Amino acid sequence: MQRKNLRYLILMVSSVLTILVLQFFWLKSVYQDYKTSLKQEATLLFANTVTDMLDSLVLRKMTPVFISGLPDSAFVTPLKIEKKTAQDTIRAFRIEIRQEENQAGTKGQVNRQIQVISSGEKIPIDSIRAVVRPLMLGLDSLGEGKKFTFRMNEESLSPEEIESTFNEALIARGYEVNAKVRKYHVEEPIAQLPKNVINLEEIRIPFGVRIQGYLDHYHVFLYKKMLVPSLFALLVILFISWSMLAMYRNMLKQQRLNLLKNDIISNITHELKTPVATVAIVLESLENFGSQQKEDLRKEYIQIAKNELKRLTKMAENILTSSLLEKDQKVSFKSLELDVLLEEKIQSFKPILDHQNFEFQYLKEGSDFSIKGDWEKLGLVIFNLLDNAVKYSKGEKNIKVKLNQSGGKINLQIQDKGIGIPEAYQKEIFEKFIRVPQEDVHDVKGYGLGLAQVREILQLHKGKISLESKEGQGSVFTIQFQKL
Repeated sequence: MQRKNLRYLILMVSSVLTILVLQFFWLKSVYQDYKTSLKQEATLLFANTVTDMLDSLVLRKMTPVFISGLPDSAFVTPLKIEKKTAQDTIRAFRIEIRQEENQAGTKGQVNRQIQVISSGEKIPIDSIRAVVRPLMLGLDSLGEGKKFTFRMNEESLSPEEIESTFNEALIARGYEVNAKVRKYHVEEPIAQLPKNVINLEEIRIPFGVRIQGYLDHYHVFLYKKMLVPSLFALLVILFISWSMLAMYRNMLKQQRLNLLKNDIISNITHELKTPVATVAIVLESLENFGSQQKEDLRKEYIQIAKNELKRLTKMAENILTSSLLEKDQKVSFKSLELDVLLEEKIQSFKPILDHQNFEFQYLKEGSDFSIKGDWEKLGLVIFNLLDNAVKYSKGEKNIKVKLNQSGGKINLQIQDKGIGIPEAYQKEIFEKFIRVPQEDVHDVKGYGLGLAQVREILQLHKGKISLESKEGQGSVFTIQFQKL
């Protein structure tokens, strides 16, 4: 049985561990998804931030200044360069916004043109596009017939300014991460990034400048996002583990009940065989008696048969009483004096106590012990507790009964100096068919029903029972009732 239970336990533990491994990979996948999503959204936000700053910079840097010496013949249509000027020492644009007259002789919006004159090094078309685009978007607000010079170099847009603006944009979107920004020329090698950072796609701006960004200290943000999936995974594993544990404990309980059932059946069968065999022998003897047999011997045999039948009746009544109590049978509640009931039961035990040389003490403190209850059922409670105290007192034969009242409660305490109850069985001792195994006690017969009956009767009376016991030192059962 133990080997079979071990296999079940190993199977359950393996199942829980498998679920833990699957949850680990699932949480890892969720973390990677969150990280990828953060990188994509931060990259897009980084590009938009740099572009917006560049657009704003273009409009802010335009001033109505004319640079002499720049030819007027270089005309740039939107996004296409037709002619480039010679190189000189000034990197600048001269921008003219012209508005031609229409045939009616009035100003019109359809023929507005942007003339760009470039000086300095040759500029890629992408750089010209980045400058012209904000002009196209803000064309209506720039006015007509004006000339502007736009000056820009590598220092016009600093990485510190981009970094500050980008971090503000991240916080505004709810991303509690720290962003860093670097700036390189197209011909410069990119320095190696620190470890455990999220690298963002670089952005190119005029003139031949690369802006590189990356996210640092992002783990705390991702861990906060992982809180809900982690709690869900924890609840799932706790629920499954609790279910597995409940199933295993229930299986052990069922196995124990099966063993108890077999044991009780064996005990009942043994108890039934003895009186049945005795009655059979008596009847056979009476049948063979002749008229010359003594009348006293005949009466003795008949009395033996009656006693054995009484044993059978008592056995049946115990089992039937336990079954009826389990079905919550109705009890007859009447006002009664608990001290009178207790003293009646003590009186019935007096011959047994005297015969077995018990030292018995009965202490009563108070005068009013009125409660509501069933006389017969409460009498059975007292009988079972006194009977156990007598049966399991094998060394020091000492029983003490105390009855007192405190406030609105009545307390009944039955103490013995017997063999005691091991701590491992004290929580289960009030369950049906539970008997504590005792290797040195072989003459005590029972079915494990007495204390179960006590608990069930007290529950019907809304009473409480507690146990204090130490193995080899005895037991103390305390019952508490509500005073009437």
